[in-house]
Amino acid sequence: MGSWASCWAILRREFKLSNFMLDHQDPHLFLAAEWQRHPISSVRAWYVAYRWAWALYHVSWWAANFALEGGIDAPIQRKAYHFIYLTNWAYLSIAIMNMVHACIMTTSWLRYRRTAQLPKTVTTDLKVLWALQNLVFLPALLITSAYWTAIYDPVYPVTALNAEVHIINSVYVLVDLWVVASPLRILHFYIPLCFMIVYLVFTLIYWAVGGTTPDGKSAIYPIVDWDNLSVTLPFIICCGAFSPLMQGVVWVIYRGRVAARHCCCCRPSVRANLPHQGTMDVILDRDASMESVAPHLPEPVTSQTV
Repeated sequence: MGSWASCWAILRREFKLSNFMLDHQDPHLFLAAEWQRHPISSVRAWYVAYRWAWALYHVSWWAANFALEGGIDAPIQRKAYHFIYLTNWAYLSIAIMNMVHACIMTTSWLRYRRTAQLPKTVTTDLKVLWALQNLVFLPALLITSAYWTAIYDPVYPVTALNAEVHIINSVYVLVDLWVVASPLRILHFYIPLCFMIVYLVFTLIYWAVGGTTPDGKSAIYPIVDWDNLSVTLPFIICCGAFSPLMQGVVWVIYRGRVAARHCCCCRPSVRANLPHQGTMDVILDRDASMESVAPHLPEPVTSQTV
C-alpha cells in the first residue's frame, strides 16, 4: 500500500499547473547522465563526448538523407521535396537537438569544470534544450508506429536509410531516455503537439497552393490527404488525443529510469547512513521501547529487608 500511495502522490504532483512551465528545482540534471554519481557536482567529460557522438551521428545521417533525395545528381529543386515530409522534419529536429545539447554540454564543461558550481536556475539555453527534447522524443515514437502500421508498402525494400529514419530514430530515443538525467513532465505534451500542428498547417497550405509530391500526388501521406477529409480528420483527432497519452508513456519510462538508478546505485549508501534501528523506530513513530535508544544505566541498589 505504501508504494501505491507513493506512486499516486508522484502522479498527482505531475499535474500541478506550474509543471506547464519549463522550470525545475534541479537544473544541473540537464547537464548530466542519470547513471553518474549523485548528487551531481560536475559536468563529466565522458558525457560531453557521448553528446557529440550522437550529434555527429545524426547530422551525418541527415546530410546523407538530403544528398540522396532524388539521387546524388538531382537538382536543388528536386531536393527541396525533402522538406515536405514529416519524417524528415522529425529527423532534422533530432539532429538539431543533439547539436544544441552537445554545444551546451561543451560550454558548461568549460565553464564549470574548475569551479564545480553548477547553475542554480534553469537558464534560457537549458529551457531551449528541454523544449527540444520534448519536441524530439514523442514525434519519433509516433512516426515509427504510424509509418509501419499505416504507410509502409511491403513492395518497396527496406533500405539502410529507411531503417535509420523510421526505426533507429526511435531506438535512439529509447536509449537516450534511459541515459540522460533530464526530467520529463506529462504536461509538456503541448510541445510535441504544437510541432504536429505546425506540420499539419504546412501540409494544408502546401495542398492549397497546388503543391505535390515528386510523383505528382497532392497528398504527401495517405493519412494526410486534404482531398479526403474522412481520412485526414480522424488522424488529426488521434494526434490531439494520443499526444498526452504518449507523453504519459514517455514519462513512465523516465520514472522507471529514476527508480532503477535509486535501486541499483543509491541503496548501499543509503543503508550505510541509516541510524540505529531503535532510533529509526522512534523517528518513524513505531511502538518501540525507549530502552532501545536510551543508554543502559546500572539499576539502583535498593535495600533488602530481612
